[in-house]
Amino acid sequence: MPHSTFILPILHTMASVICMGGASLLFLRGRNSRSRRMLAFIMMTWGVIYVTRVVGVVLGNQDLNFTRTDVVDTLVLVIGNLYLIVLLLYPLEVVRPGWLNLKRTSILLLPYISVTLFYYIVLFLLGQKPLKLHNMDQFMEHIGEFNVGYRILMILSIIAYLAFLFRLTWRYKEFYQQWCRNNYSDDKDIDILWLRQYGIGVVLIGAAYFWLLFDGNTYCFIAHNLMVQCFFCYTLYKGLFHDNPYTENFFSQTLDEADAYREAELMEKRSPTDNVYFQENESTFLKKLPAYHNEIADWMIRKKPYLDPSFKLMDVSDILPLNRTYLSRVFNDGFGDSFSNVVRDYRMREAERMLANRKDIPVGQVGELCGFSSPSVFHRAFVQSHGGLTPNRYRKQTEEQ
Repeated sequence: MPHSTFILPILHTMASVICMGGASLLFLRGRNSRSRRMLAFIMMTWGVIYVTRVVGVVLGNQDLNFTRTDVVDTLVLVIGNLYLIVLLLYPLEVVRPGWLNLKRTSILLLPYISVTLFYYIVLFLLGQKPLKLHNMDQFMEHIGEFNVGYRILMILSIIAYLAFLFRLTWRYKEFYQQWCRNNYSDDKDIDILWLRQYGIGVVLIGAAYFWLLFDGNTYCFIAHNLMVQCFFCYTLYKGLFHDNPYTENFFSQTLDEADAYREAELMEKRSPTDNVYFQENESTFLKKLPAYHNEIADWMIRKKPYLDPSFKLMDVSDILPLNRTYLSRVFNDGFGDSFSNVVRDYRMREAERMLANRKDIPVGQVGELCGFSSPSVFHRAFVQSHGGLTPNRYRKQTEEQ
């Protein structure tokens, strides 16, 4: 135990650096990104508690740098639940940007606040204080009493919040991915798996937290601290480099995709901008659709913008100055497929030509030269589009012909 007690202050310092340093990076990079600012706020919130513990070590204050707790300690229960709920704000902002304002955040916190206040109000009416439980035997002895038994309900409430996080990412998966396909050309920008991994990380932190609640020794604090550090290192990396496909306030009025899409479409049509030819009505757009299609197709052949791995829908506005809604429809209605699939087809045709005619270029490098973000992404896309035929086998077949 002495060795573990010595390790814990070091872990607190490391967690403080990760959380506060990561928050600073996100604030600097997230000036125009609400989701990054949200993640920065969350990391700073978590960083505060670790900084407080480091200060407790420096000052020798055991109240600030506690290394063990009582079983289902009420202070740890109330604060820990709040910190886990705070982690849920980021994925909600990613999948529904603009919806989470101060009022809705208050509503989201209302069940937690109500459950917590009810506990302390009843204790006040009973003339009691939260009972200290030093071991599991005492917990089981008093579990039939409101003072202790109600804490199980408080634990179940946080499990319900965690279930809400997973329901959120699963429910909106298809629309999120479709929106990405309409705006990005790279598969890595379309994947929502990292958001599910975020949810799994929150659950693992929650599991370590529940262990700490029912045990409370130094080893529990060490496990929880290590879990938090790994989680925030991974989340910081994703938060710094992931761009949200939606506009900042896309869901400011509603959580429903169809309603939000219609509202965004109306806003884009109403908002004046120098980059829009004019505010077209539906019939005018449909009449011009073949011309728009031909202009983009000619540009793709001449300039090959798809060779840039970061190529995205709004880059097309350089030659066809329409808003996002109309540009997306040019691909979906004009080309008959999503932006990402159309771009992938252009990249695939380029890769086929290079595999057949440039034998001096290694297969792994062909994909990168054609705009794919990595050799693995290229290999997977090639196999899927060629009925299981690999790039290597395709090159050999062209040599045999």
